[in-house]
Amino acid sequence: MSAAADAHPGRAAVGRADWARLGVRAACLVVGVALVVPWAVQFYWPAAGGLDVTGHQIGRDFINVWAGPQLAFGGKLAVLFDLSAYHAAIGELFGQPLPFHNWGYPLFTLPAFWPLAQLPYFAALVIWTIGLFAIFAGVTLSPIDAKDRASALLVLLVAPACLINTIGGQNGFLSAALLLGGVLCIDRRPILGGVLFGLLTFKPHLGLIIPFALLALRAWRVIAAAIVTAAILVACSVALFGIEPWRQYLEVAGTYQVLLLERFHGFYTSMMVSGVAGARTFGLSYLASLKIQVVLSIVVIAAATWAVMCTADPRRRAFVLASATPLVTPYSFNYDLTALSAVLLWQLYRPEPLGRVRAAIVVLGWLAAALPMYLAVPGWGLAPLVLAAVFALSVYDAVHDRAVAPRDAGRPALA
Repeated sequence: MSAAADAHPGRAAVGRADWARLGVRAACLVVGVALVVPWAVQFYWPAAGGLDVTGHQIGRDFINVWAGPQLAFGGKLAVLFDLSAYHAAIGELFGQPLPFHNWGYPLFTLPAFWPLAQLPYFAALVIWTIGLFAIFAGVTLSPIDAKDRASALLVLLVAPACLINTIGGQNGFLSAALLLGGVLCIDRRPILGGVLFGLLTFKPHLGLIIPFALLALRAWRVIAAAIVTAAILVACSVALFGIEPWRQYLEVAGTYQVLLLERFHGFYTSMMVSGVAGARTFGLSYLASLKIQVVLSIVVIAAATWAVMCTADPRRRAFVLASATPLVTPYSFNYDLTALSAVLLWQLYRPEPLGRVRAAIVVLGWLAAALPMYLAVPGWGLAPLVLAAVFALSVYDAVHDRAVAPRDAGRPALA
């Protein structure tokens, strides 16, 4: 050790902590990309005619965002709720048969998606991907020190969950921005927070934990704004389309989701991260796996509700709720882990040393979106265990925040 380090041991410790933090960030960046790229090349690499190597349209799940409004406002609304007819209809729109897709969004998304549906497909896909990532990145980077935002943006860009959203045309940037934005606004801008939670109902299963947290916090204005927003969205869709399409949507979409979990066979199983999906990889029946999911959901909801009451720091609350979300719902996929990537990015840029245990959990959580693609084989559905470890860390932080608050009154808590 140098003489300067001998004279200033605290400075040497800070230097080691900085290097360790940089090493963890580098590990997240490099290993995450290394895990996603081979999988992307095998299943998503562009081929001829606007298709990828598997015969899917490039942008894959964005097809629904682009095609749904065209069909609904083109006099073919009922097609959205007929799986075979919808499959045939999107093939007609693209001028060639495509692999199976199903419509799964609530009806109030149709007017919201309509402007994109008026554009050429690839132009709409670019706007969807870049525009939503920009919003998501803006929310994610806002709690990070300004001097670190450029490097944090680079790390966020190559997060496995973000890469998977980008190549798959998914909606994880939007759902994460709404979830995190809503949590960050609970105390400072409750009406806006409620509106964001109301908009999150476009993927209602990702908001199951929110009502419990808001009730625990007695955030009545947030709750009222969320209810009013959701009610307005539904009322407007009923005014446009009537009640019957809603009945069809609930029947078809709900039945299809249950069917996927019951059959649990095909490409999608390599992307699921829920407790019920993990149990299914161990050969358990759907009913047994569902019972495990129910117990897991109850435990996580109880712990998360307690944890958010233990801290006034919105970033700690966001950490709790973002890590709880994929554990509470039985229908969570790796592209739904964008919000989790955001709160883990805050961990990577926290001013305090990470420590070995925290660093290990953060790295594994960061890679959780890529893990199912390698571990979702019989007996290796371990992604939910990784998510549970991240959730436990978030609860620890929130509870620890309450323990130190009396001694550190007046000092802002850190994410």
